[in-house]
Amino acid sequence: MSIYVPNFIEFCQVNQPMLLYQLFLGLYQIISKGLAPFNVKIKHWVEGQHEVWNIIESQAKEIKQPIIWVHCASYGEFEQGLPIIESLKKEYPAHQIWLTFFSPSGYLHRKNDTTVNFVSYLPLDGRKNAQRFLQTIQPSLIVFIKYEFWYYYLAEAKRLSIPTLLVSAIFRKDQLFFKCYGGFYKKMLHLFTYVLVQDENSKKLIIPIIGEEKITITGDTRFDRVLQTTQQIVSFDWLHKLNASKIIIAGSTWEKDHEIIAAASKELTNYNWIIVPHHVDAASIEECKSALPHATTLTELLHTHQTFNNPKIIIVDQIGLLRSLYQYAYISYVGGGFGKEGIHNILEPAAFGHPVIWGPHFEKFPEASGLLKMGGGYSIFDSSSFLNTIQVLNKNPEQYERACQNASQFIQQNAGATLKTIQWIQEKQLLFP
Repeated sequence: MSIYVPNFIEFCQVNQPMLLYQLFLGLYQIISKGLAPFNVKIKHWVEGQHEVWNIIESQAKEIKQPIIWVHCASYGEFEQGLPIIESLKKEYPAHQIWLTFFSPSGYLHRKNDTTVNFVSYLPLDGRKNAQRFLQTIQPSLIVFIKYEFWYYYLAEAKRLSIPTLLVSAIFRKDQLFFKCYGGFYKKMLHLFTYVLVQDENSKKLIIPIIGEEKITITGDTRFDRVLQTTQQIVSFDWLHKLNASKIIIAGSTWEKDHEIIAAASKELTNYNWIIVPHHVDAASIEECKSALPHATTLTELLHTHQTFNNPKIIIVDQIGLLRSLYQYAYISYVGGGFGKEGIHNILEPAAFGHPVIWGPHFEKFPEASGLLKMGGGYSIFDSSSFLNTIQVLNKNPEQYERACQNASQFIQQNAGATLKTIQWIQEKQLLFP
């Protein structure tokens, strides 16, 4: 009996990362089912996974051309990947596009999207699921946007010799790939056929892992996406109910952001304030209203025929408006910078060419450092610095105009990643029109 003990120990040492990964996948399902009754987002995911194969197999019957599979973790990655999806559709019309999401925030918003041919959740990673999914849709090319590393899908794609791309990827030293215990993640990264990164720093970090020949710098496609937004002007009739005061728009805000905004708005009463919380469920809107008791929700505003002579604070309790609202801002504030996860999308407001302000936690976001260095954005650390930044910009028209120009120039200078990505795919002959 003892003769097998060393062999068993060696097996565990060699396979420990895989065993832990399998354990993680199993626990993820169990915990998600347990939390589903108490969390709407988790509930949507559990329900989606329960129906996922019915949806996939039903849609697969409509496949008429070779498939390009594009995977996005969530809605933010979809926005980042949309310019690539649109370009693939244009350059390779003989192919159909299958879009998958892991998060409900992406799937539920885009399950009926007409930009692509098919949309589904991605079945949770596993050997059987990966084999079944790839056998069902048989993609000619797989494109993962920014991140998401699912071992079995990548391993099965490599076994089947299906090229896999990670595009608009960004890497930081604090990620698991670069830890002494990150060997399993390095292995997953190595499974990609090619990795297209946003910047030189990312390239340098992963060269020791996968080799320079598999890496290309193409940039960040979000710059292309936000430029698209500026060309799709949307008007809002309800804005005419506000007086002619300048508008400060605060987007993707959280509780701490509301505290900062509440303190500043008490001093800056000569501005209209439009607050767009990150979540617009009833509880989140009530929290925002408690911080800003004199505010009016957009729903309330739409039900009144009154116009206002004095500046107002409006809380937007509807989804899908923020991106277009930014065009009306004198100054924009982007939330999340007082939380652990950091700031939300600062590129959307910057694309409209006006100053952008955000909180102190932006270390993970090179675009924030770039906009700050360019002079088109400002980081604040409390309500006093927020108030002071707005006052300085308002009292110095020349500085304000420079900030506007710098913000716009920053976006323009960093655009073009989509074209580089498509040209690279063409050069590598990964697809044929």
